[in-house]
Amino acid sequence: MALVIVSGLPSSGRTTRCQELIADWQKRLDALPSSSFNALPSRIVHLTDSTVHLPKSTYASQRNEKPARASYLSLVSRSLVKDAIIVADGGAGLNIKGFRYQLWCAAREVGLTCVSVFVNTGKEKCREWNSSRRDRGEEAYDEETINDLFMRYEEPNAMTRWDSPLFVLSTEVFASGGAESPVGASQESGKQKWEEPPYEQIWEAVTQGKVSKAPNVVIQNRTTSTNYLAVLETSTQCLLSSLLAHQTSIGLPEGGGPVILSPVLPDSTVIKQVRLALPEGKRPPTAAQLQRLRRQFVKIHSTSFATNNALGKTAKEEGGGQGTLPPSKGAAKQEMALDETAGSGSLEETIVRRFAVWLGEILHAGA
Repeated sequence: MALVIVSGLPSSGRTTRCQELIADWQKRLDALPSSSFNALPSRIVHLTDSTVHLPKSTYASQRNEKPARASYLSLVSRSLVKDAIIVADGGAGLNIKGFRYQLWCAAREVGLTCVSVFVNTGKEKCREWNSSRRDRGEEAYDEETINDLFMRYEEPNAMTRWDSPLFVLSTEVFASGGAESPVGASQESGKQKWEEPPYEQIWEAVTQGKVSKAPNVVIQNRTTSTNYLAVLETSTQCLLSSLLAHQTSIGLPEGGGPVILSPVLPDSTVIKQVRLALPEGKRPPTAAQLQRLRRQFVKIHSTSFATNNALGKTAKEEGGGQGTLPPSKGAAKQEMALDETAGSGSLEETIVRRFAVWLGEILHAGA
């Protein structure tokens, strides 16, 4: 559904603001009829530094901070799913715009909406709250660390893609008006009044916001059916086994020419009339040569430009994934030739027939 990136100065009340937003979202979800759940998130996940067991002392050293951010990035990336709202409240690690950009890219690759929330609190108020925590014996930043984090903080900018849409939540005290917030309830000065978050606008951005489309170069590797690679291996091996059996029983034409095969799949399905054109005037390929070419075919169609031909489209329809790279110019003509033999059979049959065409082309080229 969405990734909500929450940033702000250390001890600015980020987590409390997140809890306010989550409470509002949960009320909205609870009030909806069950028939509406398909179009809305089924759960809300709140990820903080404590989720990955990162103490505030981590940010006292940049040497420790770097692997800590990597751990948090990994946690968020693993949590990104389309039926949940993920709230990234990762403490001081989100103060760096480059890190927020990484999270935005991760959400974009999964196809999630990304929303930014900036908790705007003055430095003096942050220092006051941090000192209050320390006085109560709670975990807090030391003075050197919090001052360093103040200096390194990079405020989100609504003009940048990864910080947009941006909602600014003020936690400054109001003389009158505003909403009573639990932020003030934990402070020695007692309950205070804060600006109420724009709940409606944030909810609309989270549930109806625009999803940025990832370019092909960053789209995740194809996630076809879990046995796709195994099907690719077994189907191509079936063709070679049929060819070698034909060579043993009948023999291959010494001067080259077409060979009609009937490969048998592991489930005993027979694929009839598979035509393999051997190059004329050349000796038949050896078993070692055929295996080398088979491995090359498997590698091409498992990691590269397979989604641009009919084989890749068939695999994509079965598993809903996509490839990672566009076809090279040299492969374009070859892929066009493969497309001409597209059939309406199963994935296994498509693989066998395309492997036969590809193998014939490679052998004619003198591989």
